[in-house]
Amino acid sequence: MNTARRLTTNFLSLIFSELVSKIVQLIIFAYLARSFGKDSFGIFSFGLAFGLLAAIIADFGLSNLLVREISRSRKDVSKYISNALLVKIFLALATVLLSYAILNLMGYQHSAKLIVYIMLLFAILQTFTDLYSSIFRAFERMHYDALIKTLRMLILSAVLVYSVKNNFSLVMSSLAFPVSEIIILFIASTLAYTKFVKMRFSFDFSLAKYLLKESSFFFLSIAFAGLFLYIDWIMLSKLGSISDVGIYAAASNIALGLMSIPMMYGNAVYPIISRFYMTSKEGLRFIYERSFKYMLIVGIAVSAGIYALSKDIIILFYGKEYIASSIVLAIIAWHLCFRFANIISGFALSSMDRQRSRVLSQGMGALSKIVLNLILIPLYGIVGAAVATLGSEILFFAFYSHFISKYGIKINIINPFVKPAISGSIMITGLIFIENIFIAIVSGALIYSISLLLFKTIDEEDKKLMHQVLKNI
Repeated sequence: MNTARRLTTNFLSLIFSELVSKIVQLIIFAYLARSFGKDSFGIFSFGLAFGLLAAIIADFGLSNLLVREISRSRKDVSKYISNALLVKIFLALATVLLSYAILNLMGYQHSAKLIVYIMLLFAILQTFTDLYSSIFRAFERMHYDALIKTLRMLILSAVLVYSVKNNFSLVMSSLAFPVSEIIILFIASTLAYTKFVKMRFSFDFSLAKYLLKESSFFFLSIAFAGLFLYIDWIMLSKLGSISDVGIYAAASNIALGLMSIPMMYGNAVYPIISRFYMTSKEGLRFIYERSFKYMLIVGIAVSAGIYALSKDIIILFYGKEYIASSIVLAIIAWHLCFRFANIISGFALSSMDRQRSRVLSQGMGALSKIVLNLILIPLYGIVGAAVATLGSEILFFAFYSHFISKYGIKINIINPFVKPAISGSIMITGLIFIENIFIAIVSGALIYSISLLLFKTIDEEDKKLMHQVLKNI
C-alpha cells in the first residue's frame, strides 16, 4: 500500500510539474518574442540553444547516472555527490573554454556572444541543480523534484516580467535566467543537505574515473537528443540569419512543449513493458503494439490540429510579426505524430536492455538532421529547416522500427496509421470553416473523436490495457 501510494504521488507530482513547466515556458518565450521582436528573440533563442547544447558536456550524463547509483546504494550518497560535484566543476570550466573558442572561431557578433555566455551560465547552473534533483529521484521523493521545476518557472517568470516592464535591455533581461537558477540551486541544495545527505566533500580519483566512464553512455544519449532538438537553431544562425532563428524558434517552442504528452504516457507504461519483457514476450509485443497505436492516435490528432490552425496559433501566442512562423509550424506539426511513436519505441528498447540500439538510432537521427539542414537551409531557409526536422524524424522512426522488429517485436506499423489519418483528414476539412480558434479546438476534438468511434478504432483489448495502465499509476 505504501509503495502504491508513493508511486501515485510521484507520478502525479511529475505530471503537475511537467504541465506547469511547459505551459509557463511557452508563455515566457511568447512574452519575450512579443516584447523584443524577432531579431532580438532570434539572438536570445540562439543563445539558449547554444547554452543548452554546450551544458550537456558540463553534465556529461552524471545526473542520470547518479539516480541509478544512489538508488542502489543510498548509504553512499554523500560520496557520490561530493565526487560528482568536483568532477562537474572541471567539466563546467572545460565547457566554458570550449564555448569561448567555438564562438570566436565562428565569428559571432559581440551581442550574440554575450547572450550565449549568459544562457550558458544558466544552463551550467541548472546541471548542478539537476545533480541535487537526482537525489530526490533516487530516494523516490519526486515531489521535491516537482517543486524545484515549478519554482524555477514561477521565479523566472516573475523576474522576467519585472525586467521587461522596467524596459531592461535584452542582455539585462536574459540575466533573469541565471539569477533565477542561483535561487533554485540554493533551494535544491538546502533540501538535499537537510533531508537526504550530510554535507561532506572528499575526492576519490578512482570513483571519479568510474563516474565519468559509466556516465559516458548517458552523455551520448543526451547529446544526440540535444542535437536533434536544437541543432537547426544553431545552423540557421550561420546558414540563414538571426531573424530566421527567431521565426523558427517561435514555431519550434510550441512543438517542444507538446512532447511532454508521450513522455508522461511512456513513464506510466514503462514499468509494465519492463515487467512483460521478463515474464511474457507476447505480452510485451501486445502492450507495445497498443501503446504505439495510442501514441499515433494522439499524435496524428495533435499534428492535424496544429497544421489546420497553425496561422491562428502563431498569431495567438506571438502576434502578426511572426506570421512567417506559421508555415514552419504547419510543416513541423507532422513530425510530432512520428515523435510520439518514437518516444514509445525508445522506452521499449530500454526495457529490452537495448540501450545501444537506442543511442545508435538517436545518433543517426541527429546526423541525418545535420546533413539535411546543410542541404536545405541554404536553398529554402526556415522552410528547409522545417522539412529537415520532418525528414529526420521519419528516418529516426525507420531506425527505431528496424531495431524493434529485429529484437522480436514484429508488428504492422502501417495499419495503426490508417484510421487516425482518415479521422485527422476529416478534422482538417471541418476546421477550414471555423474562424474562432477556441471554437475550432473544441470542434476539432469532437470531430476527431466521433470519427475514431465510427471507425471503431478503440476495441475491447484497448480498454483492458488502459485499465492496466491506470491501475499501475
